[in-house]
Amino acid sequence: MMNKKPKEKMIEKWKLILSLTDWDITTQAIDPNAVTYDNDIPIEERFYIGVSPNHTSKTATIYHDRELTERDIIHELLHVRNPSWGEDRVNKVEKTLYYSYKQKQI
Repeated sequence: MMNKKPKEKMIEKWKLILSLTDWDITTQAIDPNAVTYDNDIPIEERFYIGVSPNHTSKTATIYHDRELTERDIIHELLHVRNPSWGEDRVNKVEKTLYYSYKQKQI
């Protein structure tokens, strides 16, 4: 059996925590030059991470133009789990979950 990459392990971990084990979640890197930003967006915030879920087939792809962090994965999986949630709610829950589970690992 092949060893899973750290990113894949994080996805599997958070699929279990968020009750998404019946979903097939993949990732796909995109060219950073394919994304355009308004000039008022600070340089450090010029990145793209987004998820495209299909709730019928229970598949989703996380698109990204930089390396994914654990918080990125939590965030995008929350969008899959709770498609009606707005960005503010997802941000709050993502932060709470991340720090809650991080403390349990200490």
